[in-house]
Amino acid sequence: MLRLVLAVAILLLAPANALAGTFKVVDGVIIFEGDDREDKIAAIDTGEHVLFTRFGGAHHGVADDACQLSNDQQSVACKKEGVTRVELSLGAGDDVAAISPSITLPVEFDGGEGNDGLFGGGGVDSFEGGSGNDNIVSRDGRAEQVSCGTGEDTAISDDTDVRSLCEQIEGDADLDGVRRPADCDDTNPGVHPGAVDVPDNGVDENCDGVDATNLDRDGDGIPRPQDCNDADPAIRPTAREIIGNAVDENCDTRIEPFPPILGSLSHGWRPAGSRTRNVSLVARRFPRGTSIRVTCRGGGCPFRSFRRTVGRGSVNLGRRFGTAALARGTRVDVRITRANRVGRLLRFRMRVPGQPTVDFKCLPPGGGTQDC
Repeated sequence: MLRLVLAVAILLLAPANALAGTFKVVDGVIIFEGDDREDKIAAIDTGEHVLFTRFGGAHHGVADDACQLSNDQQSVACKKEGVTRVELSLGAGDDVAAISPSITLPVEFDGGEGNDGLFGGGGVDSFEGGSGNDNIVSRDGRAEQVSCGTGEDTAISDDTDVRSLCEQIEGDADLDGVRRPADCDDTNPGVHPGAVDVPDNGVDENCDGVDATNLDRDGDGIPRPQDCNDADPAIRPTAREIIGNAVDENCDTRIEPFPPILGSLSHGWRPAGSRTRNVSLVARRFPRGTSIRVTCRGGGCPFRSFRRTVGRGSVNLGRRFGTAALARGTRVDVRITRANRVGRLLRFRMRVPGQPTVDFKCLPPGGGTQDC
């Protein structure tokens, strides 16, 4: 009977889940003290508290009212007010502590004995792996202290971290000789500081923050912005401007239209009863090669049309009319054209005897008639 009572008393004194470690706050420091069993905890920032949640290992406890244990004994919430750092002494055993990047309080990790996994948060942390084969992840862009301790350890760290006793240092996953964060893409060995940045391919090969730009894409020897169209090698400041094509080939911001034909056309008329007689029609000072076509439609026309090409000197067009008397309503057109020049059209209409009306139109290269 006595043995039974003693056995029952021992069972009553031992909790159903023995506590592996406790949380408390001392002088502004959240302290976790583990024991020789496995501790597997994760921590996040909830705003007013740091919430530690167990995802394996033994249950935890609290040592003061600054930290509260959840009813299911899965989580511990410690007040952040007045807290300046976190100390995790995990003790012996194969422990894991994972701190969220949302926690910017400095965290001091002490893995103790065993094969531990220590994952830093968003503050300036320090790591002491202790004995055993530990894995430490301190890669966060901050300069931190990493001591792996004895054993076959691996540190995934930043170039600026100070490491000691770490047998394997991961941080150059693509084996290009540069670790993160200096290597802006540690999955591509062609991307690292010092690499040749291929222009305009959307990839920052040399990790300077921008993709290189080819300022002479068309290879015409003139870079942008001097080259006003870097997609066309025929367009550049030294190019010959082609008139009349609506393109600024020489990048002077001007589009050169076709120039007009230079020269003059003099004419004279006199009445012949109710009709009109031409007394002079002379083309002067037009460039050699200019084509002149004269048409006549209506009563009294001595011809339907004829053409002359300007050579040297003036061109007498009136002699073809002779003494012909043109009836009212007759129309005489004089078309003056030349390649790559804006030509002229003079249209004479016989109405009042000796006083024909005159319309003046322009003839752009390529055909058509328009107002000048």
